[in-house]
Amino acid sequence: MMKKMSLAAALMMVVGLAACSQKGFNTNLTVEPHPVPGTDFSKYKTWSFGRQGEYVVTGNEVLDDPTFRKSVGDHTIDEMNKLGYEHVDGQPDLLLMFHIMVEQRSDEVKNNPAYQDFDMQWAHQSSEDYWQEGTLMLFVIDAKTNQQVWGSTAKAELDQKSDFNTKKERFNQVVTKMLADFPKRTAK
Repeated sequence: MMKKMSLAAALMMVVGLAACSQKGFNTNLTVEPHPVPGTDFSKYKTWSFGRQGEYVVTGNEVLDDPTFRKSVGDHTIDEMNKLGYEHVDGQPDLLLMFHIMVEQRSDEVKNNPAYQDFDMQWAHQSSEDYWQEGTLMLFVIDAKTNQQVWGSTAKAELDQKSDFNTKKERFNQVVTKMLADFPKRTAK
């Protein structure tokens, strides 16, 4: 009896975890800002992209596309303008740098060897159990001191089914969410 209750409890936990891991753009996106304590943003007025033209190849056709990267750059300029910072080509106060990583992920619950001896319907693997997870890191650097003054990290499953324009739009939404926590410039 106790063994059956333990098995039932374990199954309930697994079903609960499986329900929590439902994939979707709005449900699996996490954004974490990383402000540097004590930074005085009132001294910053202008910014530029750091290491322009240097891109780490991700292996993801969309993320590596120059049109896609230009769209993200243009969107970032718009968002920073809304925050009160001016984009300049030379002598900026701040440098913004993006770094993208792509990793293969799989459903760890279904791949757990502890469940191999059980014939459980939910545990049958499919192509839905494998996906690419993208991590976008944004670093904001003081251009004079080369010290990081702010950062943000976003993680989400990469959308494999949408068209190119939808992927650009969603990526830009991620950048907007990341910059939502960036200190807004107050005019002096």
